[in-house]
Amino acid sequence: MPDEITSTLDVKDIAAQTEKASEPVPPAEPVKKHDTPEFLAVKSSFTPSRGDMGGGFCVIFEGSTGRTVFQVFWLAKPYAEGQVPEVQKDWRTFVKRLPSMGPLDKDWGEKLQAQLKEILTIEEKKKLYENYTKAKIRQLESMIRRSFEATAQCLFTATTEAEPIARPELERAKIIKPLPPTPEELARQQREKEEQERKDQEEREKEEAKKEGNFEGTIIMCTPQVDPVRGKASSEIVPGDIIAVKIEGEGTSALVKKYLDENNIEPLFPVDEIRETQGKKFIYVKISDEIRGYVAITKDLKIRVKETAQPEQPDKARMSFMGDLFFFGLLGVALVALLFVIRYFFL
Repeated sequence: MPDEITSTLDVKDIAAQTEKASEPVPPAEPVKKHDTPEFLAVKSSFTPSRGDMGGGFCVIFEGSTGRTVFQVFWLAKPYAEGQVPEVQKDWRTFVKRLPSMGPLDKDWGEKLQAQLKEILTIEEKKKLYENYTKAKIRQLESMIRRSFEATAQCLFTATTEAEPIARPELERAKIIKPLPPTPEELARQQREKEEQERKDQEEREKEEAKKEGNFEGTIIMCTPQVDPVRGKASSEIVPGDIIAVKIEGEGTSALVKKYLDENNIEPLFPVDEIRETQGKKFIYVKISDEIRGYVAITKDLKIRVKETAQPEQPDKARMSFMGDLFFFGLLGVALVALLFVIRYFFL
């Protein structure tokens, strides 16, 4: 099975393919220092010293495996003198210029491309990737030129260069598919996705909270402090109740939270208004004349409320004792009076 993935011999195909490869990214983008150049592009142009044909090719392969991921071969006959693409340019610019060398000759192109495949074997490509010095490139250039001359019976002048390419560049050009993300990258992407979803939800709730009402101050988002034992069900909360909330976020929220923390003030605020819309309940608390907080409730929760002081109830046992004492006191006075009357009239 051949290792070439792309072999272009038609002028329309090459134009379409080079445009597709170049559109996603700007031309002549340099290899970034932090990107490991895992791939190598071999670019070569061969012009006739004697004859009427010339051409060029670009082969991009993976260094560790020698697998070709992109290949373009152009053989022009007759050759348009003076239209030689510069191998010093980046591989996309070079590939785009190949059709300018003249009309494509498929028959001769296939013959010379077969010679190139015999020279650039998988093992040879792997060795070249490991050591693509100028001397090695000149040696390869000489081998290719002599092979083409023997096949085409035409003398050529060849120019060859190698260009290291990092994986991200080929991924952006849609020549290779991105590698599957690592578990760490998947975890990071999931965290970023959840964080973005949370922010989007907060923004939606803020917009929903501002849709109605005439309040012109600042509205910040709060979360309720839940008390499953002594809390009051959110469905029973009414304006005037003082509920405990948590203030989180940036901007005004952060300033309010900082003020409360620095002054050791517990975030207990009176409920100012309650609204329900689209299956959600919005409980608004008054933080100040200019700032209101809102709590978005999607299910019934027991929210911590401030315990109001209850009026002192009289001690029933004590009241009972005082009543008995008063009764027996009156009874004693009555008995003394009775004895006094008996003694006065009968003795």
